[in-house]
Amino acid sequence: MKLLNRLFKPLKPEPEAPAAARVEQMVIPTKERPRPVRASVYREANIVYESGYTRRGIVLDHTDSGVRLRFPTNEGMPEIVTLHAKGVGLQGLARVVWQNGSEAGFELVGV
Repeated sequence: MKLLNRLFKPLKPEPEAPAAARVEQMVIPTKERPRPVRASVYREANIVYESGYTRRGIVLDHTDSGVRLRFPTNEGMPEIVTLHAKGVGLQGLARVVWQNGSEAGFELVGV
């Protein structure tokens, strides 16, 4: 029986064509919201923890709603800090969005 199955393989059914909606979804690109233009600067800034501990850093770039800072050390930070970046006109509560080594991204809360 194995020999007959090898000689006379069953025919494979024809593959079905993909649905038209699926093809359109792959072909028509989705509109993504563009990222805001970031202004590159090199200004001093401070962040203050809830405990009162202050860290000094440098603003690398910023938008109206956030900022990227570089610090001299790789310390971890709490989720919410107070940002004082008067040199670029940003001040207030900020949420730590990401941290990679000595750099961190902050989003102003309530903007």
